[in-house]
Amino acid sequence: MDQLPENATDGELVAAVLAGCDEHFAHLVRRYQSPLLRVARSRLGNIERAEDVVQETFMNAHRWLNTYNSKYSFRTWLWTILLRQCSRNYARQNRKPQVHNWSNRPRVGDDVSVGIQPPSTLPSPPSQLLAKERAELLEQSLQELPESEADALRLRFYGQLKFQEIADAMQCAISTAKNRVRNGLVKLAEIVTESEALAEANEADDSSDH
Repeated sequence: MDQLPENATDGELVAAVLAGCDEHFAHLVRRYQSPLLRVARSRLGNIERAEDVVQETFMNAHRWLNTYNSKYSFRTWLWTILLRQCSRNYARQNRKPQVHNWSNRPRVGDDVSVGIQPPSTLPSPPSQLLAKERAELLEQSLQELPESEADALRLRFYGQLKFQEIADAMQCAISTAKNRVRNGLVKLAEIVTESEALAEANEADDSSDH
């Protein structure tokens, strides 16, 4: 088969792989690895586990590619696999004795969470710190939401999925997907507002001690 262009559609790449040009699957990996890793890391809270889950997702997608129904979006099918793998990984970890290692704590503000920017557009150090604090607050807040709402927001924020795609990936009605995003945003705003108010109160207490 002729070499496909870098901007080939998912459907073209899938068709090429199914036709025997296995090397084209690498294009799909490069295309979706970063957003999948962001969602997996947000869901699991650990970069090593997130990397394992993303690898498992691509392995399963490749293994079962012949079962993929081309009537549906490939990327939503991929997200469905990722969410399933995250749930399995989470369940496995909960069955194991937990040993906490501070070196494995997620660094939510680094390039995996907020994206790598070219040197010419890097923000000033105060802006970087503020962005990191906001990213950490977002991650902490997502952990407090019901899983279905948090996952819907992760797909919206990190995966840039549309409502129909979220519904397909989570295997629910589009009205349910919209409600999960809407309810999640409302609760997220309440959590963030409460956290900011508490931080301001603590700062006020600290300043009154001096």
